[in-house]
Amino acid sequence: MVDSSSSGEGQKDASACRSEARTFRLTREDRIRRPSEYRRIIKEGVRYRTPHFFIRMLENPQGLQRLGIAVGRKVGKACARNRIKRRLREYFRLNRDKIPPGTDVVFNPLVGASVLDTKQLFEELDRFFGTNC
Repeated sequence: MVDSSSSGEGQKDASACRSEARTFRLTREDRIRRPSEYRRIIKEGVRYRTPHFFIRMLENPQGLQRLGIAVGRKVGKACARNRIKRRLREYFRLNRDKIPPGTDVVFNPLVGASVLDTKQLFEELDRFFGTNC
């Protein structure tokens, strides 16, 4: 019986996975963090509407794709609001190629967004970014 880990191939595969995981990470630079940045995007950005979201988009001076999420209490209780935020972060993390480079995107979920499952949310945003970007 031959041990495949002694050949060193397992280590190469693991390092390749780590480098690939870094490309999918949502770092601090990928998020809109300051209230002044949110205000600028809300004031100057282009506003779009899908059945469950208001989406504001604005070119940013850094040349990065950045994500902002603003979920009001009308959407649901804390558990529902946090679930929506997790799903939006996951969509952004996995689908950066659909968002134009150098764009700030702020998602503002509407009241019915809390009933969407992950697949429905992804499909709605895929339709939006497929037609508007």
